[in-house]
Amino acid sequence: MKQHLSATLKVTIVLVLVVVLITVGIELFSSTRDKGAQQLYDFVTAAKTFHEKIEGSVLLEDFNTLVQLILDETPEDATEISTLIVNGSLSARGYKEQFNWLYPPPTDELEIFSSLIREGQLIQSCYSKLNLAWQKKKSRDELACVQYCEEARELFEKAISLRTQNRIDLDNLQLQAEHDLGQ
Repeated sequence: MKQHLSATLKVTIVLVLVVVLITVGIELFSSTRDKGAQQLYDFVTAAKTFHEKIEGSVLLEDFNTLVQLILDETPEDATEISTLIVNGSLSARGYKEQFNWLYPPPTDELEIFSSLIREGQLIQSCYSKLNLAWQKKKSRDELACVQYCEEARELFEKAISLRTQNRIDLDNLQLQAEHDLGQ
C-alpha cells in the first residue's frame, strides 16, 4: 500500500510539474508574441502618421508646377523659384529623416522601414535634380535644364509609385498587428 501511495504521489507530482511547465511556457510564448505584436503596432502607427504627414503638401502637390516654372523661358520671380526649391529640399530631407526616429520594427519588417527611407530619398533626389536644373537655367544651359527636369520627373514618378506601395504595406501591417493584438 505504501508503494502504491508512493507511486501515486510521484505521478501526481510529475503531472503537477508538467501542468506548471506547460502553463509557464504558454505564458512566456504569449508574452513574447504580444510584445512582438505590440512592437509592430507601435512601429506601424508611427510610420503611418509620418507617412501621411505630407499628404496634400506643397512637397508633393506643387512639384509639377515647380518643374514648369523652371522650364519657363522667363521665370516670373527667380527668388521665388530658388526659395521653393530650397524649401522643397529641406522638407524632403526632414521627411526622409523622420523615419529614423521610429521605434525599430521587428526584424521581419525591416523591408518596409528601408522602403520608407528609400521613398524619402527619392523625393529628396527630385528636389536636388530641380536645383541642378535651376542652376543650369540661370547659366542659360537650356538643354541641361530640360534634362535635369526630366530626371526629376522620373524620380518623382518612382517616389509616388513607391509611396503608394508603402501605403498599402503599412495598411496591411496595421491590420496584421491589430489582429495579433486582438483589437
